[in-house]
This record gives sequence, C-alpha cells and structure tokens, in this order.
Amino acid sequence: MAVSVTEAKPFRLQSDIRAEKRAEFDRHVQELEVQVERQKQQRENERQEMEERAAREARATTVHAANPIRHYKPLPQLEILPLTMPQSPVFSDRLSKSSH
Repeated sequence: MAVSVTEAKPFRLQSDIRAEKRAEFDRHVQELEVQVERQKQQRENERQEMEERAAREARATTVHAANPIRHYKPLPQLEILPLTMPQSPVFSDRLSKSSH
C-alpha cells in the first residue's frame, strides 16, 4: 500500500484579507476627500468670481456726476434803516447828581 502524502495548500490569513480591504477602503476615502476638496475649491472660486463681478457692476453703475446748482427762494429784502447813534450808558445817577 502506498503511503499518502498530504499536500500543503496555499492559505491566506484573515488578517491579510482584512488589511487588503482596509487599504482599499482608505484609498476610497482618500479619493472622496480629494473630490470634496476639489468641489469646495471650485465653489470658493465661483463665489469669489461672483463677488468680483458684483463689485465691477456696482462700480460701473455708481458713476460720479456733479449735482446741479440748487435754486432757492430769494431772501426777503430787509428795510434799510439808518444806523443807530452810539450813546454812553448811564450806569448810575449818583455821579451825575453830585457833579451838578
């Protein structure tokens, strides 16, 4: 009778399989993060471009123009009165009475 020799079959450890799946998952997550970052950068560029466009439009619409001279109602003419004659103030009667 022949003696049967067992053959060694190739094997894979569960930890190796788990490590491969984890590496694939990490690559997928990194791709998603890069994609999200690109979209965020694109939105930021669009927002900045929109703000610049709005500022350009605002500058174009706000043209500085001179205001016309305003015409008001004429001032009323005052009567021309003669100038008042200056007089010395009389502060006290006492001095004037004693000098007489």
